[in-house]
Amino acid sequence: MRERTISIIGAGIVGTAIAALLQSHGYKIAAVAGRTEASLKRAGSYVDAKATNDVVEAARLGDIIFITTKDDSVKHVCETIAAHGGFAQDDIVFHTSGALPLMVLGGAKHLGAQVGSIHPMQSFADIDSAILNLPGSVFGVTAEDEALVVASDLVRALGGTVIKIADKDRALYHAAACAVSNYLVSLVDFSTALYAAIGVPEDQARQAFLPLLRGTVENIAKLGPAQALTGPIARCDVGTVVRHLKAIDETAPWAGRLYREMGAYTVKVGMDKGTVDKESARELLEALDRSE
Repeated sequence: MRERTISIIGAGIVGTAIAALLQSHGYKIAAVAGRTEASLKRAGSYVDAKATNDVVEAARLGDIIFITTKDDSVKHVCETIAAHGGFAQDDIVFHTSGALPLMVLGGAKHLGAQVGSIHPMQSFADIDSAILNLPGSVFGVTAEDEALVVASDLVRALGGTVIKIADKDRALYHAAACAVSNYLVSLVDFSTALYAAIGVPEDQARQAFLPLLRGTVENIAKLGPAQALTGPIARCDVGTVVRHLKAIDETAPWAGRLYREMGAYTVKVGMDKGTVDKESARELLEALDRSE
């Protein structure tokens, strides 16, 4: 594997972090392609490789090609490289999108290359945190034959674990990942806005929420999501739920719909936990509907 050369098409956070980690494990990074001189200069501070704006030139220099551009550009970039002879028959081409199917790499496949997807299930704020967080992460992999073997080797070099995702299931797989990561951020912002409505500053809200979040994540890791559930719905405390909704409707009415919808789903989680029976579930759901 380490005799093969790797090209990165897309000098963003993910592409640069993958290149830096693979290079640190003995892989030859032949080229990194980026749209701007700034992105190439930044990538060059992490990776010893040819830096170029020419995606076709970069692809020709590698026999494992990662297309790490934003999702909407992957198909176009792949077709551009293919149209100018940038792929060879023995190449293996990966994209790193969570949601895109393999058909977006059809230009490479048409020329005889094998194709696949290696998607890191991780959140990246910058290159340094990406390099730190990639090891230990799960990677959703869609590939067959030699591309699957190569993908598994690369993920191991990155310190990750492979889960195989069928091509038809990629969008749902990615939706789940977005919900657990992106929507958690939105929920924290939602809760911060509720605190702001009663005069609690954002920094104090974060100070209050972060220990609670850490404790909740630890409980999920130990017990699973259902058994980690606490709070008024898990206790079948209908009166508290009604008081929450009354306060929201009076002070922050914009928050009512999301709170009710999350409450209704949490009733289901409480039933999975075993602390909410059918009658209590009915009372809780009626309270959520009645208060709207």
